[in-house]
Amino acid sequence: MPKINTVGKPVRSFRLSQECSGQLQLMAHTMGRSESTIIEVALDRMFREELRFNRSIKERAGLEDQYRVDHGDSENENGIQNHR
Repeated sequence: MPKINTVGKPVRSFRLSQECSGQLQLMAHTMGRSESTIIEVALDRMFREELRFNRSIKERAGLEDQYRVDHGDSENENGIQNHR
């Protein structure tokens, strides 16, 4: 989870659809948090989900070194044996 209430955070500006803006306001009001904190939490959750399900962000983040890959014989999705 990202750090919150940190002094000196850079300021960013985003354009959101009316639907998204309404959702953001509702979540901030319901949860008793700032809109900025809601965005930080949502982005952190999405980032972790991308990593968890091995989506493209994993390669770009350079996190592939944290995982071991078996370079031996394996089967592809059609059940055909691959030899390396």
